[in-house]
This record gives sequence, C-alpha cells and structure tokens, in this order.
Amino acid sequence: MFKRWIMYLILILALIMTLGCGLGGTTDGEEATPPTPTEKAAGEATEANETPEAPATPTEAAPAGGEEMDEEETISLSSITEGLQSLDSYRGHLIASFQGTTEGETQSWTLEIEIEQVREPFAQHLIISGTGMGMTDAGQADHIESIQIGDQQYLILGEECISSSVSEGEGMDTEFFKPDDLLEGLENAHRVRPDETVNGILCRHYQFDEKSLLTSEIQSAKGDMWVAVDGDYVVKYVLEAEGKDPTSGDEGQISWTYEIRDVNAPITIEPPASCGSTAESEFPIMSDAVNLTTMGGMLSYESESTFDDVLAFYQTEMEAAGWEDTGESFISEDMAMLTYAQGERKATVTLSTSEEGKVSVFIMNEE
Repeated sequence: MFKRWIMYLILILALIMTLGCGLGGTTDGEEATPPTPTEKAAGEATEANETPEAPATPTEAAPAGGEEMDEEETISLSSITEGLQSLDSYRGHLIASFQGTTEGETQSWTLEIEIEQVREPFAQHLIISGTGMGMTDAGQADHIESIQIGDQQYLILGEECISSSVSEGEGMDTEFFKPDDLLEGLENAHRVRPDETVNGILCRHYQFDEKSLLTSEIQSAKGDMWVAVDGDYVVKYVLEAEGKDPTSGDEGQISWTYEIRDVNAPITIEPPASCGSTAESEFPIMSDAVNLTTMGGMLSYESESTFDDVLAFYQTEMEAAGWEDTGESFISEDMAMLTYAQGERKATVTLSTSEEGKVSVFIMNEE
C-alpha cells in the first residue's frame, strides 16, 4: 500500500498541481516573476502627466445594471502561487476533482490537500487525501501526512512513519511540496469591480476563460481569481473546465478550488508524536551521516568516510551495542553484508560504494 501511495502521490503532485510552498523560496535560483498587469493596477500611483482621478472606494457597490468589467485592466501570472514568498506564514486548502468516461466506463477522482507553512524557521505540514485512482483501499490508510521542520522530514501513512533528514541548510530546497507543480499560470485575466474581501483580505477580483490558461489541453473553462491588493498573491482561485485529465489523458470535467487563509498568523508545526527522530535509532550511525532515513526497523544513510573506515566502525560498534556477529558476513573490496544477532533478533548491515565515492549504509532489523 505504501508503494502505491507514493506512486500516486508523485503522479498527482508532479502532474496535477501545486498548492503551497513559495515560502521556501524559488527553485533553481530563479527569481519569482511578479504579476504583470497590462495596465496599472488599483492603488498604483498616477503618472505625473496624467490628470489625477478620485480613487474608487475598494468595496463600493457595483453600478446598477450588473457587474462592471474594465476590459483594459488585466493580469498575467506565471504561477498561481506567485507572491507567497513574501508571507511569514499561511494555511491553504485545495480540492480538485475529475469526472469523465473512458471506453464507456466512468472515471473519477478527487484530491484534497490541507497545508500549513511557516517561512522562518522553515516548516511545512501537509495532509493529502483523495478517492479514485486506487488512492484508497478498504482497511488501509485514507491519507498521507507530511511534516517538515528545517532539515528533518516525516512521512506518515497509517501506522507507518518514515523519518528522514537532509544535509544542513537544504531543508527549504527539499521540501515535500513545492510550488509550480500544479495550477499553472494564466494570461490576461480581466478585472471585475468592485474589490472584495476574501478570508479577511482585501482583493482585486479577476475572471478568465480557457484562452487565459497556459495549456492547450483545456477545451473550455470558466474561472475566478482573487488577488490580494497588498502583496499581489492569489487568495482564492476557482476553475470549472472541460478537457484532459493531466494524469491519464482522459477527457472529462475538471474542477479546482484553491484558497489561503490565516496569512501571517502564528502557526506552530511540531514533529509527530508517533514518529521518532532519525537521531533516535538504536543502531550506531557515522558522525558524517547525510540523507538519513528511518522507518520501523530500517535505517539508511550515506557517509563520505572511506569504505574501510565505515566497515571498521560497524564491526566495532555493533558488538559494543550488544549485537553478536553470526559468522555469516560477506566482505569484498567495495561491498559488505554483516549479519548480527541479539537474542532472537537479527540485524543485517549492508555497505556499498556509490559512483560518487560515498558509502551507502542500509541496516535492516528482523524481529
């Protein structure tokens, strides 16, 4: 079940959408591209050679006769998650669904993501759930929970918990959930007045159709987007469309609702009580360990020490920790499999050398 969840999670996160992040910084060293209205946005200073006009009250009622739309004021975004880098913290919610027909059979799925994110010190908490595409099985966990605090990561699936760490300072670059994996940007969304308050945030309201979407897979679409007047980040995004499901290519109806709330509010993200830190392993660990991962009775990591030094470390430290060599070990020039016993328990320490010269350590405990 775990492998299935990971497969669907990667598929969905990589090909469907991105909810949160932004607080972790841009990827690959690129700078975030600011929103690019084709005409000056509300609140922008009037140029010196223009005749000043009295500003409209942001929440004033629309004139009688229906909604007023300024066809000349538009906005283009390279990503729906633009602007989140400037926030200290936020909570977000995304729900997406698809329903279509393939070879006469109805196909459908739903995906829901709850996110909490803090910029400094970096922390992120995700709860991902869904139906369809094999995402739930009777008697199995119905969601994935991910927590990252600095360089420490936790992945929880039912009663299983994987704890891992990354090299110092890489936490924000390896977060479980990154921006721009989902919800591509759009072009020339048209502003609709009056401004509105959404989730306690004063916003400019924009509407768009399939011509604004940065994809050719959507045949028809209707959407609304609310962008914060202060900060220019998307507060809410709603889309109803018909086209191809990004994960399967099946034609059908697609629905998205994404919004953020509790902007810059105090948010505390703590390690899960059911998941120990990688530092709590009962097995000895080299002091230069990186990419450390623990799950149940399994531990793995990499070391930049020499193969001989790592081998000598485990030959000494396993026995010092009360493990007895069974005499069944195998050792070659760049690989070793050491077997130990402690009462009825058994442990296997596997060492191998990578092409980069690092030593990979994998320890499996059998009860």
